[in-house]
Amino acid sequence: MESRDYKEDLRDLILDMAHKELENHVSKKGAQKYFEGNVDKVIDNNIKKISKERSLSSTYLKIIKQATYQENMSGVAKVIKKEALFKSKNELVRFAKYLGIDINLKSSYKQIIKKVSKHIYSNRNTYARKYVLYKRGEDEYIIEPEKIKTELVESYRSKTREDMKSIARLLDLDVKEEEGAEDIRKKVINYIIKDRLGKKGK
Repeated sequence: MESRDYKEDLRDLILDMAHKELENHVSKKGAQKYFEGNVDKVIDNNIKKISKERSLSSTYLKIIKQATYQENMSGVAKVIKKEALFKSKNELVRFAKYLGIDINLKSSYKQIIKKVSKHIYSNRNTYARKYVLYKRGEDEYIIEPEKIKTELVESYRSKTREDMKSIARLLDLDVKEEEGAEDIRKKVINYIIKDRLGKKGK
């Protein structure tokens, strides 16, 4: 089982981010209910994806996250050097490219380590916010809350849009493919208001 603290912290963080995204949404209560009911499922799906991949990017994220806890550049360099993958200069160059660092291929291993360490250390606050360490049993995962929040919000928007489309169909209203849930909702409300006003005028 995962640590309850880790689970609740991640859950609360994502819920807070999702609520902020839809702060001005008309149906805040509906959004809140949906988020709270689906956040665990979205977190679990992300962990399943990470478990399946266990790819190079997982190693990169693990190193970046560990490096954000270091107090200086030499601490960051030690974290990088400890990873067996980065004993190779070519792998270190790939890691630098992943981080968006321009590297001169003629540079020495020591120069590249220094450049990569400086970059991570300079951006450690950004990386610390971007990635969260999540423990489940004996396993550790590097989670991107922003990515999970986006999936949660998008799934809510998609569901809301489908619900609104169904109502519009019942009312024989034309709905364009590019119209969002709120646009369709307004169309439905306008139709109902006009219909009611029309009936009152008779």
